[in-house]
Amino acid sequence: MHRNVIETVLGGVVILVAGMFLIFTLQFSNAGVKGYDLFGDFRHIDGVKVGDEVRLAGVKVGTVTTLALKFQDYGALVTMRLQPDVLISADSTLSIHTDGLLGGKYLEILVGGDTNNLKPSGHFGFVQDAVIVEELIEKIVAFAEGQRKKTETNPAKKK
Repeated sequence: MHRNVIETVLGGVVILVAGMFLIFTLQFSNAGVKGYDLFGDFRHIDGVKVGDEVRLAGVKVGTVTTLALKFQDYGALVTMRLQPDVLISADSTLSIHTDGLLGGKYLEILVGGDTNNLKPSGHFGFVQDAVIVEELIEKIVAFAEGQRKKTETNPAKKK
């Protein structure tokens, strides 16, 4: 009898913890978040994840909700949910930025001057892909090696 009471109490605690976890998950998920969705078509989105911020003038105005591969051209389709009071002009640019040197990625909206706004489920006409840091470093190293070789082969140009 004593063992049944302990098992019942332990079962109740497990159910309570599971319920609290469910509530916590629903609070911080995008389910039920008011707003509207916009889309961005990119060639590559290295480092962008679901849940990353969408910023306008450095202020969070939305969240990345889904990432999908487009099988027509093997690009990436990013879906983001923006706050309902944030209106984006039709000629705005969407770009992928890094938060600091080693920070995470976020999407930045640079608003254009068009008087027409993107409608819900609209696509950004102008996008800028992510900068791949490794490729950038490779280019810098290759340039530096090329400059070093030039000065080694032509000692008159050494400073």
